[in-house]
Amino acid sequence: MSRQPVTAILLGAGRGNRLRPHTDTTPKPLLPVEGRATLDFLLESLSLAGISDVIVVTHHLADQIDDYLAKQTWPLNCRTVRQQELSGTADAVRSALPADNTAPILVSATDYLLAREFYAEFMQFHASHDCGISVSLKVVPEHELSKRSSVRFDPQQNITEIVEKPASGTAPSHYAANLLYILPAGFLPYLEATGKSVRGESELQEAVNRYLQNTGTARGLIQATPSEWTPELA
Repeated sequence: MSRQPVTAILLGAGRGNRLRPHTDTTPKPLLPVEGRATLDFLLESLSLAGISDVIVVTHHLADQIDDYLAKQTWPLNCRTVRQQELSGTADAVRSALPADNTAPILVSATDYLLAREFYAEFMQFHASHDCGISVSLKVVPEHELSKRSSVRFDPQQNITEIVEKPASGTAPSHYAANLLYILPAGFLPYLEATGKSVRGESELQEAVNRYLQNTGTARGLIQATPSEWTPELA
């Protein structure tokens, strides 16, 4: 069985509150960058990485994303799955993941501006080790970790836990997880077992931690911190 995913799940359902009022009329994945939708950059990078199938999870202004994908010209088989409620990233992935998935799946946020080689570099890293999960990591200043996440490692530099929003001074490392993973085949039960966080959402990070607690393994690749959309890019 190949360790390389051929399917990507892109998380495009969110309301985009951080980017309001721009997302009042345009969904996050379609915010423009020099005349191109943000999603277009991701599809280009996925195509270059060898991904053939793309599932975009939608909710807010979903029809706009449907219309955009109907016109996209990258050599990709694209479709959408509508998340019925904005119940968190674990629920979003669960809504798109086939019950009988037998191959790894790449999962990514859609509000990143990625270099063309970003996904290819990540997939090459996944092929270089034998752990079940790969995690894209970024270096985060200590004062920002309490607003993001931190990653705990064992002595062999395997990831043992993703700690969400650690209290100031308690972060186990200076590395945070991007919302970009390669998940193993058979991951659905961990998504289904994920409860609600303090924010009232089911978080993908908790599903990953459940997998790691059940003797699963993960490795992280430090990548250049992805840029995020700003109005100046339009």
